[in-house]
Amino acid sequence: MILLLVIAFLILLLLVHQKTKPQIYNIEGDIEVIKTPPLEERILSQMTIEEKIGQLFIFGFNGTTLTPEIQNMIENKYIGGVIIMGKNIENKEQIKKLNNDLQNISKLNIFIAIDQEGGSVLRIKEDNDTNISQRKIQSKEQAYEISTKRSKLLKDLGINMNMAPVTEYITNKESFMYDRTFSGDKQNVAEKVYSALKGYNDSKMISVLKHFPGHDNSSQDSHYNFPEVNISQKEWNEYIYTFKYSIDKQMVDALMIGHIKFPNIDDKPAVLSKIIINEKLRKEMNYDGVVMTDDMQMNPIIKYGDYCNSAKESLLAGNDILLYTTYYQRANLQTNIYNCILSAVSSGEIEEESINQKVLRILKLKIKYGLIDETTLHSLAQ
Repeated sequence: MILLLVIAFLILLLLVHQKTKPQIYNIEGDIEVIKTPPLEERILSQMTIEEKIGQLFIFGFNGTTLTPEIQNMIENKYIGGVIIMGKNIENKEQIKKLNNDLQNISKLNIFIAIDQEGGSVLRIKEDNDTNISQRKIQSKEQAYEISTKRSKLLKDLGINMNMAPVTEYITNKESFMYDRTFSGDKQNVAEKVYSALKGYNDSKMISVLKHFPGHDNSSQDSHYNFPEVNISQKEWNEYIYTFKYSIDKQMVDALMIGHIKFPNIDDKPAVLSKIIINEKLRKEMNYDGVVMTDDMQMNPIIKYGDYCNSAKESLLAGNDILLYTTYYQRANLQTNIYNCILSAVSSGEIEEESINQKVLRILKLKIKYGLIDETTLHSLAQ
């Protein structure tokens, strides 16, 4: 009798345990394991539409201290990042304080980006060891070493994103890109690019492969006009090899689209081309990292059309982040662009689900490099 009572008691305990144990049943009635959604999805679910839109922008600003204009953009427009230009830099102590001030006012940590390619494109000029241009880097081992040293220099100053390496294959000494690119044959260049990226990645510095699909030897300077690259569809894969090499090896977390035309591929410039970004880069090359524009205030894109329409078209083409480097060109431009995209999403011209996918990629990148973590959920809830 006692034995029966003990067995009954054990059965009762088991039933109570099963009742209180969280379970999810599928249609067959099998028990599935409860999975916590990825952090980026949980953060996204807590974000307002205004906060989501803000993540799509990296803005430049004037001054060497925290200004009311950039403070407003971070605190009230929730922008995803800033870019540090020469005009923002006096010395290492000053730029370190500025970057710290920028992060401290942000609810969701921002990208602090810089163009520190080396050689002719260099913002921090106080460290001779890392000032070397890509053209003078002799080996893939040296490319890795320079990237790790450069990462340390930048991270010590509060910078978390370097818009490098330049990935084009250029052999013409008269090209405006010549000094900014790696030397060697196409395979050498591809391997140096890969090694540079690995140096950044291993150092926990976000790098940005640029300028996809690439200028060629005869390209005019895209700061002034759209260069045209007249390759055919059949030549495409060979042309983009130096980019594809690292993308195929899943070494690319972020990539910049150049202001370049490929008339035999699409009549739109690359930065506005669904064919180049969504079809070729996303689908054919299976790239699912962050895609950003080159500066949307460069002359070709300014001349192309209205700021608002160009911004919308860039996002619809597949870009995740829009880059605007200069504040002084039109003081209210940044606010107007933000409002333009917010209005387009609110009206349904741009689907919110499309914005969600872009923001998820941005959040994943920030999580991977330690910019945001579980504590971010608490910040958003406040």
